Order: sequence, then C-alpha cells, then structure tokens
Amino acid sequence: MKVNHTENLMTRLIAAERRIAALERARPMAGASISEGNLDVRTPDGSSIMRAGVIPYGSETAFGVEVRRQSGGLQARFFDTVDGNGYAAIFDEQGSTIFSEDTFSGFGIATPYLQVAAMPYSSVLSPPQSTTSATFTPLHRLHFQLQQPWLRTHLICQTDASTTGEVQLANAGIPLTTSPLTLDASLNAYKTVDARIVDGQRSFQYVDVEVRRTGGAGGVRVAVAFASGRQS
Repeated sequence: MKVNHTENLMTRLIAAERRIAALERARPMAGASISEGNLDVRTPDGSSIMRAGVIPYGSETAFGVEVRRQSGGLQARFFDTVDGNGYAAIFDEQGSTIFSEDTFSGFGIATPYLQVAAMPYSSVLSPPQSTTSATFTPLHRLHFQLQQPWLRTHLICQTDASTTGEVQLANAGIPLTTSPLTLDASLNAYKTVDARIVDGQRSFQYVDVEVRRTGGAGGVRVAVAFASGRQS
C-alpha cells in the first residue's frame, strides 16, 4: 500500500485550493452547452415557464425556445425542426397567434394581416386636393397613435406645366421634416416623405401634409396613397 507523505499531501492540497479559486473566479456556465434534452426554467411552484433546447412539437423533434405563462398557456415559440417546419410566433392568452413569420414563402410575416389603402382611380389620375398658395397649406391630416419613431407617407404628386412646389409634414404648423420635398414642374409621380415623431409611445398624433407653390401660375396637387410607421 502506498502511503502519502506530508509533503505530498500539502502539494495536493495547495493544487486543489488553486483549482477551487479558479472556479470561483470563472463566469458561471460560461462554456455551458446543451446537445441533448433542454434547459427548463421553473417558478417556485414548479411551473415550467421556459424551455431551451429540445422542445415538444407534436411528433417531430424541435430545437429552439418555448415560453409559457404561469397558467401553462403558450406565450411564444421560436424553433425549427429537422424537416424545416419551425417558425417564430407570439400567442395571446387564448392561444391565438398574434404574430408569426410566413415560413411557407420564407418572406415577411404571416400574421397579423395588415390593411391596404385604396382610393378612387380618378384621384390617382388627378388628386382633387390642390393649392396655388405661396405659403404652406394643409391638404391632408393623418391621425394615429404613435407606435414607431418615424412616420412614412407615400404621396401622389402632380404639378402643372411651368409650376413647381414643395411638400412637408407638420404638426400644428411646426415642420417635422428636416427640409421640404421639392416638386419639379410638370411632375406626375409617387414621392415618399418621412418624419421623426418625438413623443410618448401610443400618444395620439395628428400630422398635416402641407403643400405650397414655389413657382409658376398653375396648381400643385397631392394625394396620400398610404401612410405607415417606420423604424429608425
């Protein structure tokens, strides 16, 4: 039988203390990985609120993240399967999908369905709202609750021969655009004007599309094809 001398025991003890100190200094789970099973996060009462790794999805093997409410209802799921049937989705308390990606086409979102603007074709050919004023005049007013930091307006702009103009977005007469959009003479085109809206989220907003004539004797006509929020 081998007997450890005092010197050997001290050497091993010092080495063990060094390893313990190194573990204490290391970041917890810095090199952790999951190749089988999943990480299951539970509340004190045992309810599973998040799983990461292999998650249940019918009879298929799915890899991703699943978030649940404390009631057990599904709140969000971000995953993929071996057959490529995964998706990203968020659910309401009734289990209905309130947001999901369109995995069939691989493009854009599946839900929610977004509205599409429409107007009489005669208004496309010749917008009924026009001005000959040399000062900015509101031709349209947009009403909305602020959800995104920018407002985007897609406009149909027309000017008569030898007539030029400008368009800007304004609130209570105060311009929101950095500089007005210039409209050339004899113009008939779609134009986009963006403006930064600085206010609280979900605050009620109204923004005017203001137009003025800058040259010539004819009219400047502008119609709003559609408006939407925009990210920064």
